[in-house]
Amino acid sequence: MRVVLLLPMLALLAGCDAKSPLPQIGGNDAGDELDRLAIEKGLLPDPESLALEGRYETRSELGTDKFCAVADGDRYRIGFLSVYGPESKCEGQGTAEQNGDVVRVTLNGKAECAFEASYDGIVLRFPGTVPESCGAFCSRNANMSGTRYYFVDPGAAAARKTLGRDFERLCR
Repeated sequence: MRVVLLLPMLALLAGCDAKSPLPQIGGNDAGDELDRLAIEKGLLPDPESLALEGRYETRSELGTDKFCAVADGDRYRIGFLSVYGPESKCEGQGTAEQNGDVVRVTLNGKAECAFEASYDGIVLRFPGTVPESCGAFCSRNANMSGTRYYFVDPGAAAARKTLGRDFERLCR
């Protein structure tokens, strides 16, 4: 019985030519087309015109992490707060330069701290590892590595309302 079922399958395989192209469903650019349509409908941000200016937050059981950015010429004045409980946090202010989906963050004050974050128009992600010197902006047992901030309110006015712990306003 197995031989009877196997023979038709072998006959079908014999008709296949390894050099014949596989059928393309939707072409190679189907994903690009879907992305373009989603951008047109406002479902996805346009990667060519990502605006960093505004207020960002991430809420957890430990508290609310915050990030803000105010345009200042070709850069941004920024501030951030990542919380790890009532007494544990990372907090700082500085500048950022945006090049598409890459944001170069430079924190000012306590130490030299600069790194590249990624931004997709919805979420700003700090890298999984930041320079050791960035620890100066954190209290004991806190670390800003891998933190993320979700865009919640556009514009400079919203960014200027972002409150910190050590800084009354994270963005000026």
